Amino acid sequence: MSKSVQINQEVLDSCKIIHSSWNELTKVWTLPVIHALGLQEPARFNELKRRIDGVSATSLAERLGELEKQGVVARKVFPESPPRVEYSLTPKGQELKKILGELGDWAIRWSQQTTPSVTSSPQ
Repeated sequence: MSKSVQINQEVLDSCKIIHSSWNELTKVWTLPVIHALGLQEPARFNELKRRIDGVSATSLAERLGELEKQGVVARKVFPESPPRVEYSLTPKGQELKKILGELGDWAIRWSQQTTPSVTSSPQ
């Protein structure tokens, strides 16, 4: 007799949260923005644009805005003329950067191992 696993609402809700977070992280330019900010903080908009090869100003502004709304990036405006704006990772962003670094280490470690070939069944 096989055991069936009952998935309760709490597990389903957790899966939805994880899925939603993953979808946000895998949007274009999200990971490069987090990485670029992690290299040196704080950073101004044009500094970030120079660090991220190929990103347009529009895409960078959109991604920074989304990450700010999610609490990953902090935006600080200095009352100068012209106004100076700096971006940095929040504690939530710092924690995410660490997790992404570990994920990167995992990906590199496993990409260097040979993948066993799949053998076909005798016919």
